[in-house]
Parts: sequence; C-alpha cells; structure tokens
Amino acid sequence: MSPAFAVRLITVVLSVLLVASVTEWLLRFSARRTPPEPVRVLPAADLDPRGQLTDTAPIARLFGAGGSADASIRALGVMADEGNGRGIAVLAVSGQAPKAYRSGQSVAPGVVLKEVRRDRVVLARSGMLQELRIPARSAPAAPPAPITR
Repeated sequence: MSPAFAVRLITVVLSVLLVASVTEWLLRFSARRTPPEPVRVLPAADLDPRGQLTDTAPIARLFGAGGSADASIRALGVMADEGNGRGIAVLAVSGQAPKAYRSGQSVAPGVVLKEVRRDRVVLARSGMLQELRIPARSAPAAPPAPITR
C-alpha cells in the first residue's frame, strides 16, 4: 500500500467522521427539546375532584342548547358526610327514574351537585347555588294491635 493511498484513506475516514459529528450536533441543537418534567406521585387525599369540573352551560346556551332551567330536580334521599359536604344524593331529574349522584358530579347539563348535607343538597346551576330540601319522612305506621277475646 502506497503512502499516498494511506493518506487519502485516512482523509476520507476523518472527513466522514467530521460530517457525522457535525450532523449529530446540528440535529441535537435544532430539535429544541425541553427536558422532561419529573413525575410526582400525589397522595389520593391531596387530589381535588371538584377542581376538574368545567361549567359548559354558558357555551351550550350560546349554541342554542336548552338551559338547565328545563331540568326539574327532586331530592329524594342522602347519605352525607356532614363534616365536609361530601356524600351521595338520590335525585330524580326531569321525571326520570331516581339515580344516585356523588358530590361534584354533573346531574344535568349545567347542573353540578356541589354539597350533600343531612337534610338538603346544594346544586350549582350555571354558577348560581340552589338548595333542595329532603322531604320530611312521616313516622312509620304503628303495627296493628292484637285482637283479644
């Protein structure tokens, strides 16, 4: 192998390495990637499920949908955690069969169950709060007296 051929071969190999290195650096700098954000694990108690709700009723009315005033809602019963307003309410919406709803859940378009109390529920209708009282239970009928002869 002649010395001139060896010099040319080394020049070609170094040129290819130089082009590959420059290309890698150009691609790396032109990508403009941001470093990934570290994932944090949050305890379940710190999560606020109500913070994720969005009231879409104003937008629905803008496009001609019926408002939440159309929905007649009756509160039939509750299972409430009195300390914080969380719980489950049994509601009848617009004459349909009663259904259980958790606090923070959407009941009808534009209506969200905000709080559940021992004797009432609080609804948010398009940003306005409305209380619905639970009907008072009548006392259970006394058992019939035995017939004596």
